[in-house]
Amino acid sequence: MADDDELLDVLGGEDLQVLGQKTRSLVHRDHDWHGLVFVWSAWESAGKRRMLLQQRGRPGDEYSRQVDALAGGHIGAGETAIDAARRELTEEVGLSAGADDFIHLGSNRMERPGGSCRRVVQHLLLYPLPLDIDRMRFSDEVDGFVEVDLQGFEDLVHGRCHHLPSRSRYAKNGGRLQEIDLDQAAVHGYPDEILDTFRRSLASILSWWRDGRVDPAHFA
Repeated sequence: MADDDELLDVLGGEDLQVLGQKTRSLVHRDHDWHGLVFVWSAWESAGKRRMLLQQRGRPGDEYSRQVDALAGGHIGAGETAIDAARRELTEEVGLSAGADDFIHLGSNRMERPGGSCRRVVQHLLLYPLPLDIDRMRFSDEVDGFVEVDLQGFEDLVHGRCHHLPSRSRYAKNGGRLQEIDLDQAAVHGYPDEILDTFRRSLASILSWWRDGRVDPAHFA
């Protein structure tokens, strides 16, 4: 099925309940409320907290070459956020995850003045299990992976540093593992409403590591 023909749940009312279903193309045309899910990857190893990010690579993507959560996309008709997260991880990076492998970081509504997804409810999840960058699979949406320090990436997103030592693999060089300095430009091509979601997600992840629980204030 082509992406534009994918059925999505149309949301509405004060609680944004499911009102019906439309194809993705019609949802975007009519600027209907609909759901997105994003899965962040972060784990602790040898006393260090690491993250694995994707580099967006879909042709025509306005944010191509930017780094992002490990996987994400539209929540299909009848899917839960967990259902969509598992599907997107398999489709985008070749990772098979169980339904109990995720931590719900929070959800928020976002309205944007431009782009195809004008009105969305975003569900942010954390996959906290260790991942091997060498085992990640490239796809038509993902042409690179970058492994970074969790706190360092938060500093990069907030503009407290301009470069971050990282490990990376890119499809363009055959997937060879290399050391790079991830530049601030890899995240600051996004509009502020997306960067705000990054900031909230990272704050929620850090509080989960620190306190053993998710603080709902980060997505209040």
